[in-house]
Amino acid sequence: MNNTEIDEEEIDLKEVFRTLFRYKYMIIALVIISTVISAYTAYFKPNVYKASSTVEVGIERSGGYGRQDVLSMAMSPGTVNAETEMEIIRSRFLAEKAAEHVDVLHRYYTTRRFKEIELYKSSPFQVGILKGYGISFDLYPINDKTYRLVVEEMKDKNGTMWHYDEVLPYGEEIDTAHFHLNIVKINALKDPQYRFVIYDPKNAGTIAQKGVIAAQLSKFSTILQISYEDNVALRAQEFSNALARAYLQQNIEKKTKEATRKLLFIDKQLKRITENLKSSAVKLEEFKRSSSTISLSAKAEMVIRQMSEKESQLATISIEQEMLSNLYKNVKSGKDLESLAYTGVITDSTNSPLTLMIKELQESIVKKKILSAEYTEMFSEVIKLTRAIEQHKKIIISTIENMDKNIKERKALLEKSIAKQQKLLDKLPADERMFGQLQRKFSVNEKIYSYLLEKRSETAILKAATVSKNRIIDTALLPKSPIKPKKKQIVLVGLILGLILGVALAFLRAFLDDRIRTEEDVIHATQIPILGIIPHIKNTDEKLNVVSSPKSAVAESFRHLRTNLQFMEGSKGSHVISVTSTIGSEGKTTIGMNLAAIMSMSDKKTILINMDMRKPTLHERFGIENVNGMSTLLSKHASLASVIQQTEHKNLDVITSGPIPPNPSELIQSELMEELLKKLREVYDIIIMDTPPVGLVTDARTLMHLSDTSIYVLRAEYSKKGFLRGIEQLYQHKEMKGLGILINDLKIDRNGYGYGYGYGYYEEDEK
Repeated sequence: MNNTEIDEEEIDLKEVFRTLFRYKYMIIALVIISTVISAYTAYFKPNVYKASSTVEVGIERSGGYGRQDVLSMAMSPGTVNAETEMEIIRSRFLAEKAAEHVDVLHRYYTTRRFKEIELYKSSPFQVGILKGYGISFDLYPINDKTYRLVVEEMKDKNGTMWHYDEVLPYGEEIDTAHFHLNIVKINALKDPQYRFVIYDPKNAGTIAQKGVIAAQLSKFSTILQISYEDNVALRAQEFSNALARAYLQQNIEKKTKEATRKLLFIDKQLKRITENLKSSAVKLEEFKRSSSTISLSAKAEMVIRQMSEKESQLATISIEQEMLSNLYKNVKSGKDLESLAYTGVITDSTNSPLTLMIKELQESIVKKKILSAEYTEMFSEVIKLTRAIEQHKKIIISTIENMDKNIKERKALLEKSIAKQQKLLDKLPADERMFGQLQRKFSVNEKIYSYLLEKRSETAILKAATVSKNRIIDTALLPKSPIKPKKKQIVLVGLILGLILGVALAFLRAFLDDRIRTEEDVIHATQIPILGIIPHIKNTDEKLNVVSSPKSAVAESFRHLRTNLQFMEGSKGSHVISVTSTIGSEGKTTIGMNLAAIMSMSDKKTILINMDMRKPTLHERFGIENVNGMSTLLSKHASLASVIQQTEHKNLDVITSGPIPPNPSELIQSELMEELLKKLREVYDIIIMDTPPVGLVTDARTLMHLSDTSIYVLRAEYSKKGFLRGIEQLYQHKEMKGLGILINDLKIDRNGYGYGYGYGYYEEDEK
């Protein structure tokens, strides 16, 4: 059982290689075509270069674990993270900033080695343009002073077709209805043709943004890689560096803006506190001059000190309340939310819930702006971010309202405590009480003034010396080789795809091919014995190959067939053999002729009868007349002796079909046919009948019933596998005696054709 399985696997493997070999030229052609296409694509696809710079992101951390003062918390910009910074780097806003220092709008091209390349800064001419952005211009140098400018047919805004073709001098303004430009020659124009396109400066950010890539080098790293991909290596380097500088510059501008806002707020508070301080100082001095009170009692001093502390806290809370009110107005109006700097108003840490809420709001706003540059408001992600922003605003507003309520409650408690101390102060003597009140106000104003003045100095110094916590680690280098297209990989993929396609198509063709190709196709489909295999006959001009080439493989195959037929001879002495096929052109006539010849060569008296009276061809093969034959014999218009014709070959006679009768089937089915065979049996050892195709007419079945052996001819690579089902039915119903299959025209390699006969063994086959 195992041996059988192994044999079957070997046969399948042989069939696989046989199929591949059969369609080898198609597979090779597809591989070549696919490789050529991929090589063409790899060559003409524009090169893309990538330049990368790295920056360190300074994460803002404030406060640590200690308590911060109120103003520092109020003005803290909040925390940043790598994701937010990468979104900023990829933004159109930053791309526009970088595009101010790198030319991404002027594109100059020329063709070299059949491939269009961009010149960038090596262009021999420069173009200034006021109108006509986005139009592709072709420039043809004529001489040192003139050139030809061409615009192929284009549609304007109104849908009208227009074109332009003029010879112009360098440096002259060209003002038309569709464009306005000036071309200045810088160096000699050596190429025969150039092309240039100038894009609208309004789209500089969008154009430049396409090549920007920002990535975090590792999950927990604060170092970001800023990369830029471009068709020009120099521009990729310049833009990557410009983008890194623009990123640092915008960070500085943001900090400067925050410091300026902080100074404005402090100056506003200082102005009011300064006036109050001056007023309280004047009143205190006047009271000292008008009265003799110069100091307070211990009780009065304690009351005044407590009131001063409470009033200082009350002033601080009032500042907090004012800043909280400003924050509420900003969030409510929805203006400049992405640069909002008021976080951690009444908390000890910048990680307060309100700070985190504002941070999430700002991140959502930045992401929405980035997506809005490429998509409409109806894009699903933009809709989600819009809803998220509105939700964040509602939560922040609700939080601020709750915080404002808490401030009011604290303020009310402080005012109540101050009023209580005021009652104690009212019980003191009038002069002492008045002195204490004036000294208290002066002390409170002085503390607030000193605090604000200190913060103003710190903020002014910070603004003057503002530097970014971010820094450039590595600048971008000039790329030496493109990152894509990967030409070798594209060609290799094309070759592999061509091979896969060729093999797949070969097996598909083999699967769809219903023709009989090998002996195995017959063995697997039917139990009918195979009488022999006739190889492909190279010399088709020969009438009898077994005679003209007796030592060839074809002659040997007919000898093998003759041997097999000898085992099927009956006891009657003579052997009647019918040769048929399913349809025409399967070679039954050639088989019949050569079989008759090989039989006669073994000293057996043989006669070949052409029973295909509808399409007679046998007389043409032997070069004899067809005046009388089977049709005249069976219709009783001729005698048997008159229709038998001798050939030039010993022991071989022929009866042709005769003139085409109107009723060949009736003639074949007549009793005279059986009598004819009986008479021929008395004279001949071998009687071979070349019958009509069994799949087209019923004549062959009648003749096969009268035969001792029926040879069913199947032509390799011509006969369909479906023919075997009809033959199998004949065999299963025992309708025919001695039915066997003969495979004809089998193309055989140098290893042999199934019975061990190699072509190299026969000298005729070597010629």
